Amino acid sequence: MKVISKLANLDFEVGTIRREGNRLVITSAEGKGIPTVVHMAPKDALSMLKAAFSNTSALGFIFLFPLYYYRASKEKTETKANINNPWS
Repeated sequence: MKVISKLANLDFEVGTIRREGNRLVITSAEGKGIPTVVHMAPKDALSMLKAAFSNTSALGFIFLFPLYYYRASKEKTETKANINNPWS
């Protein structure tokens, strides 16, 4: 995922998610960009869910996610397979 703000532009790949008390702690994957830790309170999770489920575009993404994931993985496989064949 790409995070773009006035403070920083960074790639963020989720490494681990764990619970500490009533918060979720999300850490970035090792070796994938700047080490990052996100603390999510219950109200943050609720506002994220409300935003996602009240937006038709977000709902469409959620329901079509398996298709999007399949297509993206297929494109990666085709790119890797053709990297050494300039005529394909």
